[in-house]
Amino acid sequence: MNRIRANSGKLFHELLVRCLAEQHQPTAEEIDLIAGKIWHESHGARTGQPWPDVARGSDTHRQMTEAAMMALNPPALSAASLR
Repeated sequence: MNRIRANSGKLFHELLVRCLAEQHQPTAEEIDLIAGKIWHESHGARTGQPWPDVARGSDTHRQMTEAAMMALNPPALSAASLR
């Protein structure tokens, strides 16, 4: 996938369609890009701290990564596909 800026809404929508409609499993890079978008929109724009500066392994990094995974692969969808 072409690398698109993490704060681009286009990337999120393209990935969301691929994951939900086409059952695409997001890569680690895609999850990280979406986590960066979530960070930018929720905290980064206000604080000025870019996503790459958020310490890996920190609670904040984990929370943003988990939010990205939930956005791209909601639990309800995962549970429904297991039935």
